[in-house]
Amino acid sequence: MPEAAEIDGRRLRSVASRDRIINAVIALVDEDQGIPGAEAIAARAGVGLRSVFRHFGDMDGLYVAVIERIGRRYTHLSRPYEAGSWQGQVGEAMARRMEMFETVLPYRRAADMHRQRSPLLNHGLDALTLMLRARLEGAVPPDVKSDHLWFEQLDLWLSLEAYGRLRDRQRQDHAGAVQVIEAAVAALLAAKS
Repeated sequence: MPEAAEIDGRRLRSVASRDRIINAVIALVDEDQGIPGAEAIAARAGVGLRSVFRHFGDMDGLYVAVIERIGRRYTHLSRPYEAGSWQGQVGEAMARRMEMFETVLPYRRAADMHRQRSPLLNHGLDALTLMLRARLEGAVPPDVKSDHLWFEQLDLWLSLEAYGRLRDRQRQDHAGAVQVIEAAVAALLAAKS
């Protein structure tokens, strides 16, 4: 029996170590330090450098674990829309995205610095974009969506890229970026009323 307890203790320490490593990456990115190197992650997590690679294989494996952890924060945003009209559903989609984008923006900034070296980061960002687009496509009726130019504008204004540009390049605070996006989306919706 002591042998089983020892194995369980090792397993618990391993799970705790893995969790500290993921939390270290999240904390460093939240501090706007970009995607940190393995040394900085190990130091923040209080583990040896080899532990980072033993738990995740490589940095891409770690990035996948971080993306999964962050994704769990936003599962509540994928619940069904409550509004009865498609315009109301687009409004709900916009509100949910603005809530998410402010906290996801540091990760997008960090990922942008490493996208060329990491196909998994590209895949994660592409998957987010596709999921958000599919949700929007589901809210807009086919006859309205058939106006390809209109729908592409709506999808662009409701994208993380548009929000990120307003925040990073145009130096808007969160409220200012939301105001610009709300005005653009309101004009698009008015054009289809």
